[in-house]
Amino acid sequence: MAGFALATGVAIAAYTVADGLAVRRSGSDLGYVAWLFVAGGFPIPLYALAVRGRGLVAGARDQLRLGVAAGSLAMLGYGLVLWAQNRGQLAVVAALRETSVLVAALIGTLVFGEGFGRRRVLAAGCITAGIVLLELAR
Repeated sequence: MAGFALATGVAIAAYTVADGLAVRRSGSDLGYVAWLFVAGGFPIPLYALAVRGRGLVAGARDQLRLGVAAGSLAMLGYGLVLWAQNRGQLAVVAALRETSVLVAALIGTLVFGEGFGRRRVLAAGCITAGIVLLELAR
């Protein structure tokens, strides 16, 4: 289990550094976000269409508004992170970004009625401790 957590941490660190360096070199926050969504946005639906065929179109029609809204919010959120990475210290922005895990845990508990047991408390404590350590290291 710890191996998966370590691998997740390494992956997050890698894409955070890659995004931070790339957005700074691109010269345009908005342009970088747009190209990422264009480059990544076409292959996924094309693959889904190839696998599911017409069933995908019929199913997607019912969820189109929700999908467009969620996709727009995702792009806005990601764009804000890249904007912050282009202007601030990567470690500080990354720490702030990871606090979204705490917000998701709270939403799960308050909105969806999920338990907030020992594991979530421990995870929340680890995230909080990491944020404090990053701040102290500044």
